[in-house]
Amino acid sequence: MYTSHYAGADKILGRAETDFKKQKPTGTASKMGEDAFLHLLVTQLSLQDPTDPMDDKELTAQLAQFSSLEQLTNINEGIKDLAQKMEDNPMLTGLGFLGNKVRATGDEISKNGDEISTVFYRLQGDANRVYVNIFDAQGNIINTVELGSKKEGEYTFHWDGRDFYGHMVPDGTYKVSFGAEGVDGNSVLVNTEVSGKVVGLSNEKNTTYLKLEDGREVPLSMVKEVTTF
Repeated sequence: MYTSHYAGADKILGRAETDFKKQKPTGTASKMGEDAFLHLLVTQLSLQDPTDPMDDKELTAQLAQFSSLEQLTNINEGIKDLAQKMEDNPMLTGLGFLGNKVRATGDEISKNGDEISTVFYRLQGDANRVYVNIFDAQGNIINTVELGSKKEGEYTFHWDGRDFYGHMVPDGTYKVSFGAEGVDGNSVLVNTEVSGKVVGLSNEKNTTYLKLEDGREVPLSMVKEVTTF
């Protein structure tokens, strides 16, 4: 009597899954992909016992699993694509700063009438003498303000808007440069930061700048802190 050596679809499918798991993964993949899932399903259908075909409900369930896997894969790829576009275009990232107050590495002061912006500075050591030079848009020094001795730490500088002779200078943007001398006469490192409300964006030579409401601009990459009003 002839004996059939037909193997059940469940056994074939189970073996295929086992062989799939034994394969050495490549890249970062750690889960069954949609191609492998579809291959196993087709194998199961082609090798099923004709006298005992797969139940419709079981087939529908497996197709639903495949559909869900495909949708999740598409969503994942979409998120990756969006993240890459955000990374490739800093202007899109900068949109999130509009209307918020930022604090960034910088050395500019703006003067508009009696309103003069504040500069934050941090001493990296104790200093016997701290001073700040103020420059106009042409790079000319217009004043030097002595700040005395100070301990290591963070401080704020408020300029009165006057030059060496006590005259009020025109409105505009000015640069500041801090200097500090330690107890041993050596220089003490001084870091400066500025702050303001972001009202616009610009891009120059592949660098994205945040435009502050007082006319100053700070590079997006230099932002240290963001606060909402």
